[in-house]
Amino acid sequence: MPLETPNQKTATFANDLPAQSRGPNDYATYAVEVENDRGRSAGLSNQVQVPSAAVSTLNGAPTAQLTPDAVVVTANITPQNDSVQQVLELRRTESSKEKGTPQESTVAKRLLELPAPGEAANIELRDETFDWEKTYEYRVVLVGSAKVPNRTEVVVFDAASSVPLEVITHDVFPPAVPTGVQAVFSGPFAGQQPSIDLTWNPDSDRDLAGYFVYRRRQDEPASAAIKLNAQPAAAPSYRDAAIQSGNRYFFSVSAVDERGNESRRSEETSEQVPK
Repeated sequence: MPLETPNQKTATFANDLPAQSRGPNDYATYAVEVENDRGRSAGLSNQVQVPSAAVSTLNGAPTAQLTPDAVVVTANITPQNDSVQQVLELRRTESSKEKGTPQESTVAKRLLELPAPGEAANIELRDETFDWEKTYEYRVVLVGSAKVPNRTEVVVFDAASSVPLEVITHDVFPPAVPTGVQAVFSGPFAGQQPSIDLTWNPDSDRDLAGYFVYRRRQDEPASAAIKLNAQPAAAPSYRDAAIQSGNRYFFSVSAVDERGNESRRSEETSEQVPK
């Protein structure tokens, strides 16, 4: 006969320690005792020692700024107690489509370097592993670590945590403007059609989709430049064979990312087609 699984409940406990028990080397020792409805108990659990020294304070809610290459979360910290090593962690939660439950992971860590005690400071943490067009929740967690008295192990504990901060990573950032655009005329050698070959420096944006090439004639204003390629060119080069002898052509190049954000056009370069 299968046994019924008893109901399991999670209990929490908060304990305010007196100021005189919060020295750099002070610890509080805790154990748990569970009684049934008849007041009977199996005794105390194993004991755990927790550092009781006051650690630094997280002031208010953190702020977030979205940049082209990172989610930058800024927390305001009032430092205390340099006897306990303290690390700031940036933890991110996202929904898992496979499991359907939020999964929290640590995406950045920073050792807290304490200035003068009591002087608040803004500290930045950067998440450079995010994906565009997602919604994340971030928490800044202050993690302390201290050696247990008369023992070799080190206790690591979450000392403080900020409220969750929601960030929508909507991409509105175009790639960098291409540079180093050059144009060279190629004559009708070996039966090839005359053309102008363009090259430029490659763009290093991680979400780059390609490049658009624009052209105008010398007798046309810059606003008259037309886009030569309907689809982005994958490589930093382009051959324009739709040219006429005797004309000077001006070219510029833009970069576009995977979501269609297009950069400004590069500085123009020109090339003369001989008569």
